[in-house]
Amino acid sequence: MERYTITDFNKDFPNDDACLEWLKNHIYPNGIFCEKCNKITKHHRIISRHSYSCDICGHHVHPTAGTIFEKSTTSLKLWFHAIYLMSSTRCGISAKQIERETGVTYKTAWRMFKQIRIMLEEDHNNMSGHVEADETYIGGKRHGKRGRGAEGKTPVAGIAQRNGKIIATAIPNVKAETLLPMIKESVLPNAVIYTDELPSYNKL
Repeated sequence: MERYTITDFNKDFPNDDACLEWLKNHIYPNGIFCEKCNKITKHHRIISRHSYSCDICGHHVHPTAGTIFEKSTTSLKLWFHAIYLMSSTRCGISAKQIERETGVTYKTAWRMFKQIRIMLEEDHNNMSGHVEADETYIGGKRHGKRGRGAEGKTPVAGIAQRNGKIIATAIPNVKAETLLPMIKESVLPNAVIYTDELPSYNKL
């Protein structure tokens, strides 16, 4: 595999605008779903802030929301540079080196270092775009609607990204405290999630 160099990085991410555009395309690979229009619509960049506005209704979306960049006063270019440094160095780097390479204060470098390290250690195969969540029972004798509460049946929860990844796993029950953490762990905050009318999903 060809090595991704700092020259490549600077070409791909020359400024904050390029970083935000990449982030937007990563979070919304199929286009931005407007909550007010209830469909995918064209959006234009709001220059004065890290947001995009729906061309139809003007509703704003913020690609940095729910990410390590949210509410940070440090530029996205510097964040991306720090991520490049930490992800491309096999033996790892220190917060002090991030301070030297990016020019931020040591306090800022340490905060960036901690958040990026956590991010790099996580599984980032999380689902985005349009996602469906459902639950069912398998095995045992069927009793009641959809078999819920049936003797000997095993509850199974499934999460499916349209035209993409599918997760299915046996669960102890179909209560909110079981289903919601599973969804939050597997699905990005900006995804649009479709469920049935099971009350456990009400607080999603």
